[in-house]
Amino acid sequence: MKFSLTFLSLFIFLFSATSQVQDYQLMIDQGTFSVEEIVTVGEAYFENRDKGKGSGYKQFKRWEYMAKRLMNDEGYLTPDSERIETLKAYNVTLNNNQQRQLLQDNWTTLGPVSYNATSGWNPGVGRITGVAVDLTNTDIIIIGGETGGVWRTADGGQNWTPLGDNFVNLRVYSVAIDPNNPTTYFFGSSSGLIYKSVDSGSTWTEIADVSNSLINKILIHPTNSDIMFASSQNVGLFRTIDGGDTWTEVTNDTRSYDVEFKADDTNIVYASGSSYHKSTDGGATFTTMNTGFNSGPKMIAVSPDDAEIVYVLQAFNGGFSGLFKSLDGGDSFSQLSHSGRNFLNLSSDGTGGGGQAPRDMDIVVHPTNIDEVHLGGGQTWRSLDGGVTFQLSSFWFLPDVQNFNVGYCHADIDFMQYFNGEIYVGSDGGVFKTPNSSGPINVSYFEDLTDGLGIRQFYKIGIAQGSEQKITGGSQDNGSSVYTEGTGWKDWLGADGGDGFIGNTSNNTIFGTTQFGRMYRSSNGGNTASNVNLPTSSPEGNFVPSFEKDPVDNSIYIAYNRIYKSLNSGSNWTAISQTFSSPLDDFKIAPTNNQIIYGANGGAFYRTEDGGATDWVQMTSPGGSINSIAVHPSNPNKVAVATTNSNRVFVSEDGGQSWTSMRFNLPNFSALSVVWDDNGQDGLYVGMDYGIFYIDNRFSDWQPYSNLLPNVIINELEINVANGLLYAATYGRGLWVSPTVNTLLSVDDSSIEDAIVVYPNPANDEISLSLRNPLDGEIRIFDISGKLVLFEAKETIVNNHQINIAALKSGTYFIRLNTESGTVTKKLIKN
Repeated sequence: MKFSLTFLSLFIFLFSATSQVQDYQLMIDQGTFSVEEIVTVGEAYFENRDKGKGSGYKQFKRWEYMAKRLMNDEGYLTPDSERIETLKAYNVTLNNNQQRQLLQDNWTTLGPVSYNATSGWNPGVGRITGVAVDLTNTDIIIIGGETGGVWRTADGGQNWTPLGDNFVNLRVYSVAIDPNNPTTYFFGSSSGLIYKSVDSGSTWTEIADVSNSLINKILIHPTNSDIMFASSQNVGLFRTIDGGDTWTEVTNDTRSYDVEFKADDTNIVYASGSSYHKSTDGGATFTTMNTGFNSGPKMIAVSPDDAEIVYVLQAFNGGFSGLFKSLDGGDSFSQLSHSGRNFLNLSSDGTGGGGQAPRDMDIVVHPTNIDEVHLGGGQTWRSLDGGVTFQLSSFWFLPDVQNFNVGYCHADIDFMQYFNGEIYVGSDGGVFKTPNSSGPINVSYFEDLTDGLGIRQFYKIGIAQGSEQKITGGSQDNGSSVYTEGTGWKDWLGADGGDGFIGNTSNNTIFGTTQFGRMYRSSNGGNTASNVNLPTSSPEGNFVPSFEKDPVDNSIYIAYNRIYKSLNSGSNWTAISQTFSSPLDDFKIAPTNNQIIYGANGGAFYRTEDGGATDWVQMTSPGGSINSIAVHPSNPNKVAVATTNSNRVFVSEDGGQSWTSMRFNLPNFSALSVVWDDNGQDGLYVGMDYGIFYIDNRFSDWQPYSNLLPNVIINELEINVANGLLYAATYGRGLWVSPTVNTLLSVDDSSIEDAIVVYPNPANDEISLSLRNPLDGEIRIFDISGKLVLFEAKETIVNNHQINIAALKSGTYFIRLNTESGTVTKKLIKN
């Protein structure tokens, strides 16, 4: 049950927020505080602190942006476990409604799956939170994308395949491969959830829910797979001795960042959180040994080269606080002298303040050279003398890599680990490795393994209207990129990319933003970029500000605490609204009348009928916080909104004076984006945190419109009217495209339902699919509760396709085929 802070408890949190401990992070994990309460404490924490690079303020505001969009109508974040159960229940509904209307949804990915060095200053693909390598075949690697699921390569990174697109949880913070059973994988998620796969990632089963905090590391005993440790960041360290059936918290620490076995004795285990701990009984109990340490986060490194030497990297207030070395197996430590150095921030010389520890912080030691030590923070550092001195080994700002003659690794190192003598690095831009970590440091020091990973976390997209596809999109950590059919993707801005669009008169003119509302323009298709003048010396935009172009002329608009308009591509600006209490979260201009503009911040809804010549009028609120606004393509008084209200979607026919709920049969997911389809039938799409849905005048209920789309957050939808394509900006799986709804196909109009036969049915150990014609598609089998129990990735399915179901228990199942010709579900009885 959720509750609000009393005045006293809120005062206590606000008071403690001035300490080193960031209490808003604990409140997030607790799950009992509203988003507004957490934001209040977070703002108090940063009020008198530096908010620049490495301070953590950007990450806090990023969390706020997404949290406000995903919160429920009471203002709380729904626990991940509850969201997962909702999706499973929806799968049951889909499986029992096998005769749904056939539409044209056929989603394909547009990427990006690689980066280039156009004009973006820290290009990457997406955030990697975990890496694991199969030690029996080092060509097999799995990675975790923060909100893009687990991916696998079987050829050393030449090709990557997502594991479980239709799985109920794509949030990944750690991955592990069982060293004794290399087809058994694990991943740690948010809210203390741990998952296991015994079929190399085809299907996953939840094996534990140990805490409220994310699982940032899973460590498996090298010879006994029943013994595992799970590090839950803001809670503590957990241990299982029965393969994950039961877990016990084993340290008295309220944080857990790292856990390591002693290299020559697995009865000795080292663990770290706010304190440093050592166990001599295999991790059943730990002794806290904090002589010489402070309460900052710590990471541990050991090496088989000399098991008695243990390194501990310590941080404080996000930055470097010391490197410690033990010569007696972790019983006592001495601090190495690094006065005035900060190896965890973004500086090239290891000086200055800032840093994002423990999120960006790690240490590893070479397996055959105890004196070779590597640190990760904003970038990477190497020591060849046992940690006495360090040399920069990679830099995050790509234009300076050649000058420094170091490797390129995207900023913010989330993870470092040696596998088979090579360091694998997971960063906010991808996965990298060192072919020869002991060799000379130069521009080739790191090898990029990211090509093929489609894990971009898009916030917003903007598309050109025309037969040629041209789209710009802004994303978390990886700036803004532009896509064209002829040239693919170009990275043209760095930082966190925000809203953007293609110019009305030239497809070579692109506008984009970075966090809080810095604006940029390219006049040559993204090859170069220049700053756009700011309307005010102190812009007060949201983390992802709303940025729009006029549908009629060449004017552009930006939302700060006021709405500003420019007639000359940003050279000069004019305020066209009063000062709002906070920046508008979204605003849209009516396509057929650019004097009518709608805007929203929180639950407040505004309208102007004169282009902002007079103050905007606050209209009736539909309820909840408004995430997205869509104005009808031909009726400027007809507007749809996606909200956090339990009714999710509302439509107004009178410019916001009154609202009609469009909830109908929508599942209880978060509604994040709406867009009208100019198809003469009042077609309306809504993008949610699970899937896309469609409705028009011919339907009394919403129709699922997610065929072949992963279970990923849909942050924005846009339509190119000229080519009839619908684009989805996903938060974790890049950009996707599908045809819009043009005509309706009845079951009789399509041969797919009758063209597929399952036999035998009932069945024992194997079934066959009889197909009239080969089909490209994916095969999923769900149990009666809606849980995915078998998955075959997209391929050409031919007649008499066989599926082994011997591992399934007796009962009722549903086989769902998602093909390019549509979706069909068949019931299966397993004897």
